[in-house]
Amino acid sequence: MFLSNSTLGEVVRTQVKFKMNAYLGTLVSLVFVQLLGLVFSMNGTSSMSTNINNTDIQVVVVSTDTVFIFVAIWALFIGNVITTKGYRNSNLSFVTNSFSNNLSNIIVLIMMSVFAGVTTFLSNNILRTVLPLFNNVDYVKSVSIIDDPLGSIINMGLLICLILMISAGGYLWGTLVYMHKAYMFLLIVLIIATPTTKTGQMILQFIFVDNGSLLFLIVKLIGVSIVLFVLAIVCSNRLEVRR
Repeated sequence: MFLSNSTLGEVVRTQVKFKMNAYLGTLVSLVFVQLLGLVFSMNGTSSMSTNINNTDIQVVVVSTDTVFIFVAIWALFIGNVITTKGYRNSNLSFVTNSFSNNLSNIIVLIMMSVFAGVTTFLSNNILRTVLPLFNNVDYVKSVSIIDDPLGSIINMGLLICLILMISAGGYLWGTLVYMHKAYMFLLIVLIIATPTTKTGQMILQFIFVDNGSLLFLIVKLIGVSIVLFVLAIVCSNRLEVRR
């Protein structure tokens, strides 16, 4: 074994390939939750009606916000599940350490977040196409990628970063809970307390509200994701290779 000298990049690349094949079922579950979100989105989020010259006109606002909510729950679950004991034990197939394992997990989560963000954004086009087939709709209007390519790319990037941040939170959650079950209750209390305390509200306002543009928000989300991943790496260094 001492004659083989694998670099960190080679080890991580091998682990990423293995984990992407092993986690293929998670992408299938992503498609399922997106389809489920589309079904709930078809009823619309709000509506208004008026009458012009004895003609009733009803306007229904339909969005893919429900799809994103389902995908956000999926991202939190995926970030958490890859820290469980069964997934950790799968790393015994490799000559690895805590850092390379975490690095490969982060790369996998980034790749999944990109796929989830792009497909969630494009689900709007699916909804626009399917909606007239199942509802009594005479006209559908929405902004497409061709109409506003730059805005569409920015919105797509925002979705990717939001999903990545949520998966990073799930990854940190799973790492802490794996260390000790008591962290689960502490994290639940923290999640509940954050939007109800003044300090928590200031933090949420700084991240999500006080932004001059969507690009600034994207930078903040990337920064939060990095912090969450770094905390997960630091905490996981306290763990044994197998427990």
